[in-house]
Amino acid sequence: MGRPAGHLASLPLHLILPVLALLLWSLSGSAWARWLFLPAWVLATQLIAAGSLEAARLRRRAWLGQYLRDGSPWHHRLRGGVLMLARHQLLGALLALVLLVKLRGLPLAAWPLLLAGAFGVALARGWLHRRLAPHVIEARLPAVTRRLLVGPVAGLLALALVGMALWLPQPWLVDLGWEAALLRHLPAGEGGSLLAFFERLAAAAEITRAWAMQNAEAQLSLGAPLALLGWLLMLLTQGALAWAFVRLLVGADALRGEGIANRRQEEAP
Repeated sequence: MGRPAGHLASLPLHLILPVLALLLWSLSGSAWARWLFLPAWVLATQLIAAGSLEAARLRRRAWLGQYLRDGSPWHHRLRGGVLMLARHQLLGALLALVLLVKLRGLPLAAWPLLLAGAFGVALARGWLHRRLAPHVIEARLPAVTRRLLVGPVAGLLALALVGMALWLPQPWLVDLGWEAALLRHLPAGEGGSLLAFFERLAAAAEITRAWAMQNAEAQLSLGAPLALLGWLLMLLTQGALAWAFVRLLVGADALRGEGIANRRQEEAP
């Protein structure tokens, strides 16, 4: 009877809940999405920044431990302050904006990939934790594990999203000029909200990507540059979505780990 309980306790609910919240927000109507955009942006920013700050502080501790003596007061002074916090908050805000805007235009077929990514983060974290435990200092093990899983999981998720984008049907843009393609397929703006502005930018980038890839062979004089532009846009957009999404999951895991550590300190005699 102990095994099922342990299995249920190990389910990554702290990773699944943010994904479900993002799914509900992305599927909500335009009015609700506009009202909830700023709270969702702030929440996603804090989750992404939490993981980024943990990785930055890990790098800073390693650098200080390599060059400074253990008793030096510069360990405390250089461990990262307001400037580091501001930099990662700004980075987190940019990644959160990319994530939220891309999710609004994401087809439902992509959401199983994102859910699989959340489970992949949990599985990779457990596997890496077991492999690194004999080699890494116990206090640094969770942070090292999270830092090492970001790149591989985000890369695999980006490849899956690229494959999905190539597999899904797209508007036929062959023999259309770029301006004509935008005028015909760019959705009309719904009000002057900040979210609507960013959604139109994302839609324009997606139409440009599809137009470049479809017309690369038709326009022989510009074939290679157009194909390169299309592939670059696809890799950048899908890669940014995957990177931001995995960063958000890692940040949620980092916050959960900090909460567990604080509770253990409070319960310790």
